[in-house]
Amino acid sequence: MLVDMKAVPADSARAWLHFVRVFAVTLVTALAVIYLFILVLDPYDSGRITNYAVSGVVDENVRTANVSRGRDPRFNSVVIGNSRGQLLDPKRLSDATGLSFVQLTMPGAGPHEQLTVLRWFIRHHQRIGAVLLVADPVWCAQNLTPLSANPFPFWLYSESIFEYATHILNAKALDLAWRRTLLWLRSKTRSRPDGYWDYEAGRTWGFRPDTPVGFSPALTHATNPKVSFPAVELLRSTLNKLDSDVQIAIVRPPAFFTELPARDDPNVTLIAQCKGALEKIATQHPRGAFLDFEVDGEIARNPENFMDGTHYRAPVARIIEAGVASALSGSPIGK
Repeated sequence: MLVDMKAVPADSARAWLHFVRVFAVTLVTALAVIYLFILVLDPYDSGRITNYAVSGVVDENVRTANVSRGRDPRFNSVVIGNSRGQLLDPKRLSDATGLSFVQLTMPGAGPHEQLTVLRWFIRHHQRIGAVLLVADPVWCAQNLTPLSANPFPFWLYSESIFEYATHILNAKALDLAWRRTLLWLRSKTRSRPDGYWDYEAGRTWGFRPDTPVGFSPALTHATNPKVSFPAVELLRSTLNKLDSDVQIAIVRPPAFFTELPARDDPNVTLIAQCKGALEKIATQHPRGAFLDFEVDGEIARNPENFMDGTHYRAPVARIIEAGVASALSGSPIGK
């Protein structure tokens, strides 16, 4: 219902306009104070605007918590990937190589998101020991569109301070800013700095797959690539910017054998070429290695090695860690 101001007494009209002005000024002032509070508290520990005295965050979301972990100077090496690299223990890798690994894997992340986090890590470390990429089949896709089912805050990893500043005023940032305050007051415990989270913890193994009669996986060992893979090409351009003494390990993670392509799968050749493209990037680097665990064999045939068709369990993670440590063991940095 519209109010005819001409019909309102002058005193009432002035009171109403005064209320509106006071409300507007109060609202703008409150928003400005909240905005400054968020900027000063640096809720994501991004180090952009202020150098807040508290190190770390209290954040269960790895997509945002990795901003803090990715710039932590205590780590000089990184594990990149999605949930299929999540079970690799950064402490075990550190102990085995003499490096200092941080886990920056993110469940459901595609190449675009993983590369964004990798570039963030690279920008914040002058000296890098090793990059370990767990490259599952999503790296073979011909489309680099970010996975819409798992929204990713690209603005948070942007080099643009303006882009960061225009996105920081939100409820999540305010909550994390308050958590950082409690962290400073020692009323909260920071999230695990190295980013490790064991997805087996608290869960009971129950993977009992039906095995198709006569199913036989194809051999998809790395072959010379004859087509281009957009994600792999972006990876190449990113890794080419690293110093020659940085160690690189690209791992193709294992899967239960029924998840491997069948002999008559039309994508068999494409998968083999994708592996070849990844292998080429790794081996062309002065200190690079490619480890392919996505093959039929002892690991792939035992259901007790997997939580589901594509997520391996701790014993397999230890095998992969040993393989990575062995591949990196020739480096003076790793001794």
